[in-house]
Amino acid sequence: MAKSGGGRETKSEQGQRAPEIQLPVFYNKAGRRVKANGTRFSPKGCVIYTNIPHNCGTSFSLRITNPHSKKTIQVDSSVILKKRFDSAKKWGMVVRFMNLTTSEKDEIHEILSRAPAIPIAATESKYLKTPIGQAILRYFNLKKLTE
Repeated sequence: MAKSGGGRETKSEQGQRAPEIQLPVFYNKAGRRVKANGTRFSPKGCVIYTNIPHNCGTSFSLRITNPHSKKTIQVDSSVILKKRFDSAKKWGMVVRFMNLTTSEKDEIHEILSRAPAIPIAATESKYLKTPIGQAILRYFNLKKLTE
């Protein structure tokens, strides 16, 4: 991947993004099962929008269901970035998947490969121009994932 002298990605690289899919995900927080929306899925992680976030650095188990096969996988995850959106009264967490097995990787690849068939919102997220949106673009873009 070509980077500028300062180590930042060029604008053409930032323009390529992970498939825009949104799936319900589940995780545990303080003994409660929390339902959230996962988006920006990649083989390395995803973004979760929730009312009850984990702190940065927290490791937890995330449950994802493939909408096509209805197969559920549970992956170990770690929060690498967290941001509150006052306008939506929600939190965004960028999470990194850890210790993925071959079957979990295969299931994530199947979700990503069938992403165009999954219905998505017609509008671009208003959060992409916020700091967490920029982090999403930096950590989860297609060019970076395929290299």
